[in-house]
Amino acid sequence: MQVITNHEVIRNNFEKAVEKVNEADLVMIPEGFNNHILWNIGHAVVTQNVLLYGMSGLDFTLPTDFIKRYKKGSFPSEIENPKTELANIFELGKIADEQLSYDIREMRFDDYQPYETSFGITLNSFNDALQFNNIHEAVHLGYVLALKRALGY
Repeated sequence: MQVITNHEVIRNNFEKAVEKVNEADLVMIPEGFNNHILWNIGHAVVTQNVLLYGMSGLDFTLPTDFIKRYKKGSFPSEIENPKTELANIFELGKIADEQLSYDIREMRFDDYQPYETSFGITLNSFNDALQFNNIHEAVHLGYVLALKRALGY
C-alpha cells in the first residue's frame, strides 16, 4: 500500500532529521515555538495511535503514560534523559507500526467513529484516518526541521 510506504518514509525522515542534534537541543524550545523536537516526534507517534485505534474503538497499542505525555493539547514535560526518550519514541513507533500492519492484515478496523481534525478535515473511515495521518506527521516533521533551523542547525 502506497500510504504505508509514505508513512515509512516520513518516519525515516524524522530519524534522519535528528541524527546530529545534540541532547540539550532535543528539548530546547526556541522563542516563538510552543514545544520542542522530542514533543513533535512523540506527538506524531501518539496521534497515529489515537486516530487509528482510538477512533476505531480498539485498545491503544502504546502505554497510557506515553499517550498522555504527547497527545493533542499536551505540553512538553521535563525530560531527564532526552537521548533515551528519543530512542524510546522511535522504538514505540516501530512496535506500533508492526502492530498496525498486523491489524490491517487481520482487518480489525471495521468500525470507525467520524472525527473532525483541527485541520478542518472530517475523517469518516479508517482509510481516511490512515491517509490523514501522513499529512499530520509531515506537518510535525516540518516543525522539527523549523526547530532545528531556529536552533542553528
